Amino acid sequence: MRAYFLMLGLPDMAMPQMLVLIAIIVTAAFALAWIADAILGDGGFGVFFNAVILLIGAFIGALIWKRLGYTIGTSPQATAAIVSTCAGMVLLLIGGVLRRWM
Repeated sequence: MRAYFLMLGLPDMAMPQMLVLIAIIVTAAFALAWIADAILGDGGFGVFFNAVILLIGAFIGALIWKRLGYTIGTSPQATAAIVSTCAGMVLLLIGGVLRRWM
């Protein structure tokens, strides 16, 4: 698990800190999924699947951002969090549009 966090650009943490971070990430994903479900309405996938899509998009976005190596501001962790959130929301939006279109 630590290798994944390091790959995403997050610092090495002790196990209790890592568990708290995972809890925060999952809670934030469910909160964003609930908001997205309210916005997308019938175009959404339900809160649980919205959260899964958000997490997948955030992981992919963070990996791509890390590979590109860009930094905005002074905090790479904050930049990774913003990029991950935006990438997850974009993937969910694309999925919602594709679902309505098909």
